[in-house]
Amino acid sequence: SSPQLTLPHFTPTHSTMAPAPPVPRCLAWGVLATLSCWAAAEESVTLYFGSGCFWHVQHEFIKAEVNILDRDSRSYAAITGYAGGLQLNSEGKACYKDYGALGHTEVVGLTIPRSKVADFAEVFWDLFVGMNRVDTMDVGPEYRAAIGVPGGLESELLAVVNASQAKRAARDGFWFRVEAGQGNDRDTLGEALVWVYDTDKFPFIQAELFHQFHDDFLPGGNYEQSYNELHDVLVRDGRIKSTGCPNDKVPQMINPLAGETSTTGAAEGTSTSSTASSRATALSAASQAPALGLLMLLCGMVSA
Repeated sequence: SSPQLTLPHFTPTHSTMAPAPPVPRCLAWGVLATLSCWAAAEESVTLYFGSGCFWHVQHEFIKAEVNILDRDSRSYAAITGYAGGLQLNSEGKACYKDYGALGHTEVVGLTIPRSKVADFAEVFWDLFVGMNRVDTMDVGPEYRAAIGVPGGLESELLAVVNASQAKRAARDGFWFRVEAGQGNDRDTLGEALVWVYDTDKFPFIQAELFHQFHDDFLPGGNYEQSYNELHDVLVRDGRIKSTGCPNDKVPQMINPLAGETSTTGAAEGTSTSSTASSRATALSAASQAPALGLLMLLCGMVSA
């Protein structure tokens, strides 16, 4: 049977971070602890947000780090991952192949100054189109809307996050409900509902290297090369690490709308050629499909 989710995890257990130590010590820490180390020295908090496929969500939060915090490639903190499940697999992990079966959803985790939580929460609420995520073709609890904060529904930060939807609520005419997630929660598609998780009980789990800084398959998702190359930057300085999941390697970026490819390099001696070949084959086979069907096929697809 699968082990319960009680193993040590990457997420710091306190919302208050110590001043950033020297870089060499920082890089010796775990993934989100490393991100916390890179954050500003003021009081910081580690959160996660989920609203459908995490590829476009990561891109939006990287833009927010630039616009709100004036961060750059040396300090970006937003990374893709999984959260909200009650179990890990037999190897003590959650991977792309099984995260849904384990009850997790796709999220983006980041460490930000506590004083900026409201600003980043506004970015989260703006991800929705009406009450739905933008990628409505992705159906299932692994794409449910989620917020992770220390303390969960009882956190004072949740009041800040919830209040930040006021502008969106005035525009759309309704408020999202925020309810305590129990783990393995249902999909939120078609409901004005966001599950709230305590990050101590439902920790962030970094997604595979393949899923970091990945092009999206929605219109406009052919992101700039410099964005894709952030993958290599964060691997080199330790902000993201190999998860040990199958095929955890540097992706070959493919934009199905433009038919362009680019290779961002190789990690740990692995090759991206099989990934590119399988994805290209799938694209060719789907070339006669309606546009929506193509997006449904590709948004969540990775090499088997």
